[in-house]
Amino acid sequence: MTKKRVLIVLFCLLYLCILSIAGCKTANYISEERIAGEENGGKESELFIELTYEKQNRAFFGIGFPEYTPYSKKYEWKLQSHIILYTRETGKTLSLNDVEVFLNTMENPDGSPRTWLDDETGTINGFVEWCRWNKERLDNYRDELLDLYIMYSIEHPEFEYHSVSELTPVQIIELDKKYLDPDYNLLLE
Repeated sequence: MTKKRVLIVLFCLLYLCILSIAGCKTANYISEERIAGEENGGKESELFIELTYEKQNRAFFGIGFPEYTPYSKKYEWKLQSHIILYTRETGKTLSLNDVEVFLNTMENPDGSPRTWLDDETGTINGFVEWCRWNKERLDNYRDELLDLYIMYSIEHPEFEYHSVSELTPVQIIELDKKYLDPDYNLLLE
């Protein structure tokens, strides 16, 4: 290898190490915040709750709102695409209904805010964690689906193009089939 390639490889390894350390520090900070909350009679700090909701909302809706956000059809496009990729890459099952049911309960039985960290089944928790560490992958995947959607609307002028937020879960699954197989005969109704 040339010196230039060796330097590039070393730089990439250093960059990955820094990202890993930063992620560990964030995880440690969250753990410390939660422990501090438990020492204060189970009340986590407002900052901890905001950070937790931000991560949860980024996984569910693609936007990190720092407050409780109920299930919304407006963001179903992002959520469905996240679920499809998560299911394919982990082999674990999650549905839009699972997320909707989880978000229908805003508080824990003790009155504290319910977040992905309080998921008894581990399903939501695993999904949010996976999304946290695969953000770039999710962004790229959604961009690919969007490109397929735009190309379809160009190739089929009779098809009435809508905002991606108006895509149905069935249409998103159709786009995913085309993503997996370029020869797939995509049909969006």
